[in-house]
Amino acid sequence: MPNTLILTFRAGLILLLCFLAQTATASAPQNRKTNPPPSVLSSYSPLSIVLSPEACTFNPLLYYPFADRPLDITPLVENAQLLNFEDLLDEYAIWDESLINPYGVRLADMTDTLKFDLRGYVPPTTKYVTSDFGFRRAQFHYGIDLKVHKGDSIFCAFDGQVRITQIQRRGYGQYVVIRHNNGLETLYAHLSKILVKPGQTIKAGEVLGLGGSTGQSTGYHLHFETRYLGNVINPNELYDFNTGSVKNEVFFLSAKNFDYVKEVEKIRFWTVSQGDSLSKIASRTGVSIARLCTLNNIKSTSILRIGQKIRYS
Repeated sequence: MPNTLILTFRAGLILLLCFLAQTATASAPQNRKTNPPPSVLSSYSPLSIVLSPEACTFNPLLYYPFADRPLDITPLVENAQLLNFEDLLDEYAIWDESLINPYGVRLADMTDTLKFDLRGYVPPTTKYVTSDFGFRRAQFHYGIDLKVHKGDSIFCAFDGQVRITQIQRRGYGQYVVIRHNNGLETLYAHLSKILVKPGQTIKAGEVLGLGGSTGQSTGYHLHFETRYLGNVINPNELYDFNTGSVKNEVFFLSAKNFDYVKEVEKIRFWTVSQGDSLSKIASRTGVSIARLCTLNNIKSTSILRIGQKIRYS
């Protein structure tokens, strides 16, 4: 009888150990079959999850379904900090070579804080600022203008890949958009000549084009923008254009950086029609003539043109 009890006890113990082993195996993290993203995402890092380069093999076509050719994606750098792959936004899969903002994401209401690695920055030009980011007369200027002469070299700000090379007869003129390894994108406009092609890998400091005055431009200058998922970031929050350096090696991005969007959305315009005058617009909108003049950088004696947009809020 005692031997029977011992055998029964041993059998129960073996079953218990097998059950615990199966439970531990089931709860352990499984290898994901989803390939990690390419290097353009390598510094998008609200979390601090460090991956080794050996673990980061991928098929670029899985992450660039809109590309019409395989892209030579640079491997992830050592100690690249990433989100968990399941947390990456679907928008990261978009590779569009015509639309500046194909993502359709509004970040003015974001709840997370993201961090970006700004090390390795090279200023696109060393000239001075001619027009700053923000309201300019009745419109909002979504970038910063830097003085250049025709033919000046324009440099890539960070390592990355060329996404767009386009020509707008008005607006940006000849322009280039680069998607960077740190997750940001930069735009360079009014170029006289473009020296890169979509899909091309480019290093910080390499020449991507030559300075010019193409498109809607009144003189030679570079219009420079920094974006994240298509949303424009005030470049003064990242770079010091007096010293040609970044303000901090790590940039933290939150909804606060897009407060200007809510101000822009409040803007209202009156389209001038025949018989309109500043006094009539002031009467109809409830805004004083003095305020209308301030908002539109005009004088009370200015002649209004039919079709002209007059900002009143």
